[in-house]
Amino acid sequence: MIRSARFALIAAAVVAPAAAHAQAPWRQVYRDGDVLVVFDTASSSLQSPGTWNTVTSWDYTKPRLLENKKQYTRLVERAYVRCSPVRVKRVRSTLYAGNNILVKDEGEVDPRDQVHMVWDRPKAGTPGRNAFESMCGILTRKGGSNATPAASTKAAETTTKIAPKKVVPKKKSQTP
Repeated sequence: MIRSARFALIAAAVVAPAAAHAQAPWRQVYRDGDVLVVFDTASSSLQSPGTWNTVTSWDYTKPRLLENKKQYTRLVERAYVRCSPVRVKRVRSTLYAGNNILVKDEGEVDPRDQVHMVWDRPKAGTPGRNAFESMCGILTRKGGSNATPAASTKAAETTTKIAPKKVVPKKKSQTP
């Protein structure tokens, strides 16, 4: 009896952490009185040098309204993120009401159209800016050297100063 109890305790100690690692680790990246933003670190991947494929969940304390007057309290968003400086290209949004009832699934933006989308710059001081900056900290630690953008030419990195052209006044010619 005692042996089986010990075995059960040892098995529980070994299996419980393994089960915890099997779940997708969602990390909180921002929280204020209006919104909680969590980031799925397990599904993030390097899309191209310096560009990450990310999934976030935005949980709002107060319901928000769509154009059609439907309410939602959760936004799950897939976006490409660049970190230096922070830029975002949102490619899929799904909205949910309380009890995870689907309100709207906007679907995936066609990859041919994604190429032509602009990179949004989150406004300073907003939850979006704070959340994406926090995500970038996690992503750059996760990616290490692979997270940096491709090396650019030295000419593009350095700024050249152009000296102003000297103006030499013309001498007046004297005619006799």
